[in-house]
Amino acid sequence: MSAALRARRKAALSALLVTALISLLTWQNAPFVRRLDNAAFDAFQRFAPRPYDHTVPVRVVAIDRVALDGYGQWPWPRPVLAALTDRLTAMGAKAIGFDMVFSEADRTSPEEVARSLSRFGIVPAPLYPDGRTHDRIFAESLAKGPTVLGTILTRQHNDRRPIVIANASILGTDPQRALPVFNGADINRPALGQAAAGVASVTLTPRDREDGIIRRVPLLARVGDRIVPTLSLEVLRVGEGETGYLLRGSDANGEIAGLQTVVTGLRMGRHVLKTTADGAMWVRYSGSRPRRMISAAAILDADMDDAVVRKQIDGHFILLGATAPGLGDIVATPMSATVPGIEVHAELLEQILGGTSLARPDWAAGAERLTSWIIGLLIAGIVVLAAYGWAAVFAAVALVALPVLSFFAFNRHGVLIGPTVPIIATVGAWVSAAAVDYLGARRERREIRLQFEHFVAPDVIEEIARDPNRHMSPGGEERDLSVLFCDVRHFSAISAALNPSDLINWLNGYLTPMTEAILEERGTIDKFIGDSIMAFWNAPRRDEAHARGALRGALSLVKAAETMSVGYIAKGFPPARIGVGLNTGPCSVGRIGARSRLDYTCIGDAVNVASRLDGISKIYGLDICIGEETVRRADGFAFIEIDRVEVLGRSGATLDLYTVVGDEDMVATDVFRTAKSDWEGALAAYRARDFDAARIAFSGIAAQPSPAIDLGHAAMVMLARIGELESKPLAADWDAVYRANHK
Repeated sequence: MSAALRARRKAALSALLVTALISLLTWQNAPFVRRLDNAAFDAFQRFAPRPYDHTVPVRVVAIDRVALDGYGQWPWPRPVLAALTDRLTAMGAKAIGFDMVFSEADRTSPEEVARSLSRFGIVPAPLYPDGRTHDRIFAESLAKGPTVLGTILTRQHNDRRPIVIANASILGTDPQRALPVFNGADINRPALGQAAAGVASVTLTPRDREDGIIRRVPLLARVGDRIVPTLSLEVLRVGEGETGYLLRGSDANGEIAGLQTVVTGLRMGRHVLKTTADGAMWVRYSGSRPRRMISAAAILDADMDDAVVRKQIDGHFILLGATAPGLGDIVATPMSATVPGIEVHAELLEQILGGTSLARPDWAAGAERLTSWIIGLLIAGIVVLAAYGWAAVFAAVALVALPVLSFFAFNRHGVLIGPTVPIIATVGAWVSAAAVDYLGARRERREIRLQFEHFVAPDVIEEIARDPNRHMSPGGEERDLSVLFCDVRHFSAISAALNPSDLINWLNGYLTPMTEAILEERGTIDKFIGDSIMAFWNAPRRDEAHARGALRGALSLVKAAETMSVGYIAKGFPPARIGVGLNTGPCSVGRIGARSRLDYTCIGDAVNVASRLDGISKIYGLDICIGEETVRRADGFAFIEIDRVEVLGRSGATLDLYTVVGDEDMVATDVFRTAKSDWEGALAAYRARDFDAARIAFSGIAAQPSPAIDLGHAAMVMLARIGELESKPLAADWDAVYRANHK
């Protein structure tokens, strides 16, 4: 046997051994394989989304920005929701599913207002003459319509259990143990839960959601001894008048599932659903579609005989949820990183009604490994019988064909067969064969080279020595930036009130949405300093509108903190009240620091001022404090000039201090015009030394602050300052500048 043939046989054996090793390492659905396959399936979804069919009778009634502008901040009083429910029912909605939980009393209900005010000795508000409450009004509307309320299933243990109305019939071995298990629930108030025609889980938490992307939705979940259907499934049941569903176990039709208890299928009336072994369903997304969405304001504003609106509701399955920024349950899907959770429920329901399916059959993993072995054997045979060049050609063809075939199975048949394992096997088999040949053919020359390598420097040192400035030297670039600092008010008190583990959970829950709010507005996170966040705009990515982006980021932070506070209070945690300082100006930005530790950051006077403005926001009790340069570069926002200040460390340099209370939409409101006029009138009197007029104006603001623009604390600060000025002779050169003496 020639040396060349022996070398090729060794290479072929190496290819087979690597194929066997890859097959062994990926046998039990290894996490890294699952992540790569999921990434491929996500790409397929984006490349070929499910065709959207607007005739499928599913619509989302959205609590969007338009609805909030028209009917006030969320949550709405329950009579408003009752009116919305009545209108949807009267317009012919087939079923109405709420992607929300009503676990607390309506704080606007007369009896709740009375209970709250009575603690302070205030005469309670009058009750309804007939003794009704807001919950009762809403419950009556729920009872009259085909309604489904949501419930949140949690991993935390509690004794709350949702009311389950749907009947579960079992065929074959009881597969309940295969369903996702939750230890508690956040349920609706009893009067509401009992009035609805159905109760469903709105929790989108499949077992394989390790990367945060929702690809599957659990159709059923178990909490205690109760099986809770997901929102889409329960809306379908109520809308089609079914009493329950049929859950099939592993041996329902003679199937054999080994020692594991699995779900083999689910039937709801005429719908036979393909599920995973744990009762979830893969979602094939069409992506966000305007025709799917209807603003709740359009329903409430429309006349009952409005044919256009009625056509969108009559005979349709309606899912009602929040989509406005800061309100909805924002999730990630293969189509987008920020999707309201209600759209996932709608996409799943559309898929069921449209007969579209997406499934990963139980034979898929076996098919992937069989393909790997076939490719490994063919590469080994080609290496022995032909040449390495032909093996490389075959491997290249296989690397192109595998994802194409996987996409074909996805797009034509709705079957998920991953290309990852065969691709890894193809690369591994070819690389191992080529490596054995390379090492064998060059062994002698390598031994000679090793003798000389003892006298030369390592390659990595040569690479660094070639250009030390590029790798080691610090440096920066001059650029105008908008710099933001944000921290939590009274964080020391919060730290003292929580144990260390709860404090970490509190901080993580705070920093995550804060970070998302900044990144969504194209900001760059510089660093976290405890509870403080530093961010900037216009670096490293250039953005001519960086001041506007920073302002939107600041407003988003305040809204995110308000939303977080609701959840924190529900968990028994302290709320999150933040202060934001924002300034624009020239900075030096780049990799700055010591040779051993370089960070991409910015420095300069504009950065220091932004930090000081963050501190000043606490003095005036404002959510956001802004420097005048930012205001000049971002006209159109709802700005109010608060004062003229000299921040600590900038002696002799004053700046006009502003706050922002909203975007362009807020500017057009009467509330803003009134608040701006009142404050700036009071400020003008103060600067003109007309302290009597200023005191009257600031007192009016403090006594009756605007419902949407709270300047009450700032007014009290100005009143205290006027009192100090009047207590001693006023200097002739008094310039109405507040000089901060601390950060």
